Order: sequence, then structure tokens, then C-alpha cells
Amino acid sequence: MIGQEARAPARVDAAERNPAHKLLVIRVLNFLTNEIVCHVPSFALRRLWYRHALGISFGRHAGIHLACRINFFGPGQLRRNGLRIGDQTRVNRACLLDARGGLEIGANVSISPEVVILTASHGVNDPGFCLETRPVRIEDHVWIGTRAMVMPGVTLGRGCVVAAGAVVTRDVAPLAIVAGVPARAIAERAAETLGYVLDSPFPLFE
Repeated sequence: MIGQEARAPARVDAAERNPAHKLLVIRVLNFLTNEIVCHVPSFALRRLWYRHALGISFGRHAGIHLACRINFFGPGQLRRNGLRIGDQTRVNRACLLDARGGLEIGANVSISPEVVILTASHGVNDPGFCLETRPVRIEDHVWIGTRAMVMPGVTLGRGCVVAAGAVVTRDVAPLAIVAGVPARAIAERAAETLGYVLDSPFPLFE
């Protein structure tokens, strides 16, 4: 798990984040990624773009479904600490993956439609309203329900379940089932249920 010291917020000054001559390229990449490529009905073509144009790390048989948006500062940042997706992980339709603060997703993770995962937010008491980033880590066999939201700095422990519509503001223990706003533990998942592999084939056009 990510230590408390490593998860301290990093302050990002928008004026210093990218030199002016790079902003156009980054904005074009952002537009192509989130307005065009995410709607191309082919897992293979989308993965090709995400991996080679943006530098996202994909495990074997991992996939991102249609209409998912990815927040990033630039391909250099993505390659350094941006977005890593483990083997057989599935990100369903219309999710938002915020990779600006670093997002690590393990193997056999099931992320349901319209989930929002944030790694950046503005400091409430910052007089400059600057962006602060904290990495999010999602361990193996996590299941996140539809329209749940994961806030910056959170670690979801191995095999935990986040109920639909929950808002996760703090770490979730392995195998815990959490629900509500803010999310709280309501039950525990049986450890022996975590032997599954999300290896069903992807459809040809999706």
C-alpha cells in the first residue's frame, strides 16, 4: 500500500506544468483521446492509441470500453507515473480515469460503468486555488460498482467491493465491502472467492 508520506498532496502550478509551446500538442492529444478515440468501436485500436500515443501501461487482456475519459497532463507524465492497468482488468463504459496524480490498477479488477476515479483536486484553503494531486492504487480483484467515486489518495485493498453510488474518501481494507456517502464498511467478502480470472473475450465491435 502507498505510504502516508508518499501520498501527501503534490501542489501543481498550472503555469509551470507545461511550457507554452507544448500546450497545443497536449490539447490536441486530449481532444483526440477523449472526443474521438474513446468512441472508436474497437478494443484493439483504442488500446493501440492508449499504449503508443499516450504511454499507458496495459497488462495482458486488459481493456477499456467505449466512452471512457482519461485526464492527464501529457504523455511524458503518463509514462512516468500516470496510468497502469493490470492483467485481465476491465474498465466499463463511460468511466473517468484521472491519471494526473498517478493511478495504478491491479489485475482482474472490474470497474463498472460511469465510475469516477480522481487523483487531483483543488486545495480548499489554497489562496491560489492550485491543483493538488494524490495517487490512487487499486489492488487485484477489486470490484467497483456503477457510478461510484474514488477520491484522491485512496488505496482500495485486494478483493474489496465498492457498492454502486458510493463515495470513497479513505483507504478500504482488503476484502471489505463498503457503501454509502462517505463509504463505510458494511460486510466482508470471502477470501476463497478471489480465484476468478476476467478472461471472457472482448466483442469484435465495441
